[in-house]
Amino acid sequence: MTVRDIFMKKIIDILLDWPKPYIFGSDLCHLLNKSPDSRYAIVKRALKEGLLLPLRRDLYLIRRKSSLVDTFEISSILYGPSYVSFESALSYHGWIPEAVRSTTCASTKRSKEFETSLGFFSYEHIPSTAFPLGVEQHQKRNVTLFIAHPWKALADMIYARKQTWTTLNDLSEDLRIDPEHFTDSDASFLADLSAHYPNNLVKRTLGTLRKSLPRQRDLS
Repeated sequence: MTVRDIFMKKIIDILLDWPKPYIFGSDLCHLLNKSPDSRYAIVKRALKEGLLLPLRRDLYLIRRKSSLVDTFEISSILYGPSYVSFESALSYHGWIPEAVRSTTCASTKRSKEFETSLGFFSYEHIPSTAFPLGVEQHQKRNVTLFIAHPWKALADMIYARKQTWTTLNDLSEDLRIDPEHFTDSDASFLADLSAHYPNNLVKRTLGTLRKSLPRQRDLS
């Protein structure tokens, strides 16, 4: 066995033992006990051998574990701080019937898009004051995912895309949301959401929709 073969076997063993389906180039370099200057050459070799797939600078998907990856988990690592929102969150919660081909997220950073071997990821900016409220933690395969509550996803749509709806019926028809989903909506939560967005359009639209919700759920 040549020195090259021994080195490649060591890389393969590291990748197979790695607890995640993705790895940073800096981590691989450290595990191989190589200097940071060697990172580019090491990653280039692993890419050439088909052991890794690029996601973004210094972040790679381990090909043999690609079936284990969750795009929602990757989304927060690819560009953060961020959480799953917009159509992806609405689809996850079953509010919209369509499967979403891209992963749509909200971030306090500037808007950005990534085309990767896992698919398309898009990030839209929201204000930091609105970032934490309405973001829920969901467990999947022992991984914590950060996903917007459906109303939080709608608030992000209003803020980032200037979307407006004057009635719940308009909202339902536009996004094909079953009106039954509105029955259990807590109007006080909408009030909290609108208070955290420094934007009159969000406040006005959520306020209008809030008034249309069943009164028995308005706890504010």
